[in-house]
Amino acid sequence: MTEYLILSLNRALPLVWEYNREITFSLTFSRTYSSIPKSTLTRITYGGGWSGFPIDSTAKRIFRTFRTPPQPTPPAGITRIGKPRLYRTGFRLGRWTGNPQFRIDLHYANPDGTPGQRIASFTPSVVDHGYGFRSVYVDFGLPGGFTSGPELMWDTLYSIVLVPTAADTSNYAEPLTRSPTGDMLGMLRIGLSSDGGATWTLADGADWDHNNYNAGYISVGVAFFYESEVTIPVARSSEAFRSYFNGWVSRTTLPSGFNLWQDIINGVTNPAAGTEVRFTDSYTHSLRFYTTADVAGFTQTDVASFRWRYDINPVTVDMFYASEAYLQRIDFLGASTTTSSVRLNDSYEQEFSGAGGTSITFNPPILWWKAQVLSGAVRLSALVFE
Repeated sequence: MTEYLILSLNRALPLVWEYNREITFSLTFSRTYSSIPKSTLTRITYGGGWSGFPIDSTAKRIFRTFRTPPQPTPPAGITRIGKPRLYRTGFRLGRWTGNPQFRIDLHYANPDGTPGQRIASFTPSVVDHGYGFRSVYVDFGLPGGFTSGPELMWDTLYSIVLVPTAADTSNYAEPLTRSPTGDMLGMLRIGLSSDGGATWTLADGADWDHNNYNAGYISVGVAFFYESEVTIPVARSSEAFRSYFNGWVSRTTLPSGFNLWQDIINGVTNPAAGTEVRFTDSYTHSLRFYTTADVAGFTQTDVASFRWRYDINPVTVDMFYASEAYLQRIDFLGASTTTSSVRLNDSYEQEFSGAGGTSITFNPPILWWKAQVLSGAVRLSALVFE
C-alpha cells in the first residue's frame, strides 16, 4: 500500500525559524502635557533666634506642624499622581554641650497644631557646623529616595517632634526659631512639652518654625510624583522569541523643573540595554517624575529601540500558533569550518548536522512538532497549519 502526503497550499503557511535570529525595531512614545504644578513643597527658614528652651531632660520635646496640600487634579497627559511623602526634615540646635542624643518622630497633628498619634520614628543624622551649632535631620532624598519616606495623606495636619533620648544638665542643646521666608505647607506652628508629650504648649510667635541649617535650610520637605503612560499595540507572531529593550534612540530635552525619576516599560523599571521586557500584545511606557518648579505644557517624544531574539531552545510548533508542521529544509549557518546540529521530535534518530553553508532538503516534507539546536546555528523552513 502506498501512502501519500497531501498538503493543501491554500491552508499551509510558510514558517522560517532561525535560532538566535534578531529583529530590531523602534517605537515612538509621545505624550502632550498641559501645565504641571510644582510637586516638591517645602518650608524654608534662615538665620535663627534662641528659643529659650534648652533641651536638658529626656522629658522635654519640641515640635513643628505642617499641612500637606490638597489632592491636585491630574493635568492633561498625567494618568496618576502619587501620594505625598516626607522627604526631608530637621532641627538646628545651638549651645551644644556634651553628647545629647535625639530621634525625630512623625505624628498626626490635632486641629490646634499640637502632636497627636505617633506614626513613625527616625534615627537622624547629625552634622556639626562648628561654634556649638549642629543640625539634627533626616533626609530620604530626591529623586528616588523619597519613596522610602513615610507616605502622607492629602490635606492633612502632621507634626514633627524632636525627642531627646539622652539629655541632662551636662548633655543638652537649645533650638533656634525663625519665621520662615518661604512656605508651601500651611499651618505654621511650633511648640514644646516638658512632661514627655503629655501636654503641649504652643510657643510665642505662632508663625515661627525651628530652623534647619543643613540641607538647603529646609525645615520640612514634602514631595509627590506624577505618572504618565503611553501604550502602543504590537502584534506578536509567535512565542518562540524573547523581547529585549535595546536603548533609547532619542529623547525629548526636558524643560527646567521637570525631573525624570523612573522609566517603566511593561513593569521593568529603568531598563538598561539588553534587559528582557516581556509583552503580550503591546508595550506600555510609564514615566514617573517630580517637578521642582511649575512646568508649562509641552510635548514629550521618546523613541525606544527593542530587539526580538529567537533564543528560546527548544521550540515547539504550538509556539508559532500552529497545530501541525512539516519541515522542508534545514540550513546550517556559520563558517564552513564549523558544524551545527539539531534534533527533531526528541528523537535521537532524527538528529541532523552539517557544516556552515550546507543544507538538507526533505521531499516530501517531514512532520515535526519540536526542534532543539544542539550546537551552532540553524534555520528551519516549514509549512504549518493553524
